[in-house]
Amino acid sequence: MRSTVVAWLGWTSCPLQSGRYLIVIDDVWTKDAWEYFKCCFVQNNRGSRVLITTRIEDVAKAWDPCFDGHVYRIKPLYDLDSKRLFHRRIFGSEDACPEQLKAVSDEILKKCGGLPLAILSVAGILASHEEVNSKQTWEKIKNYLGFQLERNHGFGSMRHVFNLGYNNLSLDLKTCMLYLGIFPEDSEIIKDDLMNRWIAEGFITKKLFSGPEEIAESYFNELINKNMIQVARMDDCGHVLSCRVHDVMLEFIMLKAAEENFVTIINDLQNTRGSLKARRLSLQVRNSGCNNHAREDMDVSQVRSLNFWGPAECMPSLSKFRLVRVVHLDVNDSEDDQCDMSSFCKFFQLKYLRIRGLGCRKLPRQLRSLQHLETLEIHPGKTTTMKIDATKLPPTLWHLVVPSTVKMIGAMESMTALRTLALGKLDVVHPKDAEKIIKGLGELANLRELKLSLSHSSSQIAQVVGDLLPSSLGRLSNLKSLIIGGSFAIHEDALTRWHTPPRHLRRLHALVCPFSTFPTGWITQLDSLRSLEIKVVSLPRDGAEVLARLTLLVHLRLHVDKHAPEEGVVIHRAAFPHLKEFWFAYQVPCLMFEAGAMPGLQSLTVQCYASAERQADGVLDGIEHLGSLKLCRVDIAVFGGIGLQAAFVPKKEVQRWNKQDLQAAFRMAINKHPGSLDIYMMNM
Repeated sequence: MRSTVVAWLGWTSCPLQSGRYLIVIDDVWTKDAWEYFKCCFVQNNRGSRVLITTRIEDVAKAWDPCFDGHVYRIKPLYDLDSKRLFHRRIFGSEDACPEQLKAVSDEILKKCGGLPLAILSVAGILASHEEVNSKQTWEKIKNYLGFQLERNHGFGSMRHVFNLGYNNLSLDLKTCMLYLGIFPEDSEIIKDDLMNRWIAEGFITKKLFSGPEEIAESYFNELINKNMIQVARMDDCGHVLSCRVHDVMLEFIMLKAAEENFVTIINDLQNTRGSLKARRLSLQVRNSGCNNHAREDMDVSQVRSLNFWGPAECMPSLSKFRLVRVVHLDVNDSEDDQCDMSSFCKFFQLKYLRIRGLGCRKLPRQLRSLQHLETLEIHPGKTTTMKIDATKLPPTLWHLVVPSTVKMIGAMESMTALRTLALGKLDVVHPKDAEKIIKGLGELANLRELKLSLSHSSSQIAQVVGDLLPSSLGRLSNLKSLIIGGSFAIHEDALTRWHTPPRHLRRLHALVCPFSTFPTGWITQLDSLRSLEIKVVSLPRDGAEVLARLTLLVHLRLHVDKHAPEEGVVIHRAAFPHLKEFWFAYQVPCLMFEAGAMPGLQSLTVQCYASAERQADGVLDGIEHLGSLKLCRVDIAVFGGIGLQAAFVPKKEVQRWNKQDLQAAFRMAINKHPGSLDIYMMNM
């Protein structure tokens, strides 16, 4: 705490001396925090304000006299607001509650005392119940709540509500919920990462006709539906990408986990929650220099899950953890490029290994001996150059994720169990190496997600990749997501030879695989697509109409390289009914929207040149029809584009924008929109 505040003081003291400031300090837990913070604030009689939030009454009272301020206690919801929140969560509408349930509904709400989290928690239990309209079900829940919520507002009452929800979970789901106690407060938890951990820990019971990933996802969705976890971010396909656990819910989970000896948590100050005979260990370090090794009196011989967040110097000795199945190391970027990873090769039961920020240059060959390893995700330190040889990896891997800073070499045809493959740079020098790698991809028949970063230094290698990639992709019938990126493009129309794309493909990002013109017959096969990023050299007159046949699209990024229709790109009425995000890149800002087009669009990004050709219809004509739009971003390239001509009548006199006039035209168009948009105008 002290070192953090001292660092903060260094950059705040000068601006605060002469200015008027509003500072918000969120979620303060101790009275002592004031002693650290008060030296940062300048009392210059300019009307500045400091706002803190806390869940502890004594902390609020300790801060109160310091600024001659007052404590604001958040009031519970009014009865009408409580009822609206409750009924919307259960029935989808505040007016849809059946008549026979209204009385018992009022009684349950009375016990919730206007606490939003309590209301949502109880509503989540009822909404997920098979007999949601059964009065008997509602009466049982009302009786279980008893008089606790009427008598005891605060965490004690919330714990009673959470107990109700917890006791209604299946045994597997209880275990999955308790596992959330491993993560530090306010963590953003990636859904796929969490599901892979559950599987590695053995929490997922096999069911007929359902794989472990499908079952894990159903558990995750159930926790969302019961309001036990909260959605943090959605991905480009409109699916949940990550979640968070409410601080009060996390407190309940940690108490339960400690009671059941499920998780042992050690923080900066060596405070321990849970048993000293740990099965799952979570080390959470914020300050460098502290000694956060596992306590000397702690038995770690049975630890099955080791989780660490903090500086590299505070990491425990890995040699003590012989039975571990899950290792998660989230290290503040280490400058030690010589980190020895051979310790991991002794974890013969290891199923999950995720490392972020730890300096290392290569993986040991012995890693291949880990015959149970299912997930390997490595994000080395910022200063680390790392190379991974695929032939040294165990063939049992389901998920292999490395960033673009990592160079991949070696063929992967033996890794046939892979479901997820996110590769860094495919760093090849010779065409034969490229041929071996691309052909090997075609052997990975179980792949669901494939991400490639192409990095080649010659047109010959680009030709090899373009020739072989479509046939390899054609063998991946289970593919749901394909992302192809990198610093070099392959030749035009390579993907059109991918004759039968998987019918369940939901994501296709392939800006480095351009099309000479719009591939109408090919693109319409992809009727399950929800996210598309595509580049065409020439966009035909009906290009936007063809794209609009992909009615499930949520995210669309369209780059036009040289030619677009003279009348512009027109988005017709009722086109793209589910689209939330649209990127359009072309030298001329020639987008037009009819009334009723893109009814759900929330984010629009336009990229063009400052020297773009002027058109009679101006820019972004019809943007006022985009009723759901919340954000508009315009990126204007100051250089380039003058030599590129749209498909207009040649040799006519061309009127061009300059940067200032183009920016003004964009602002004039955006100002026609009736909503209050977030507007970003950038120069590239």
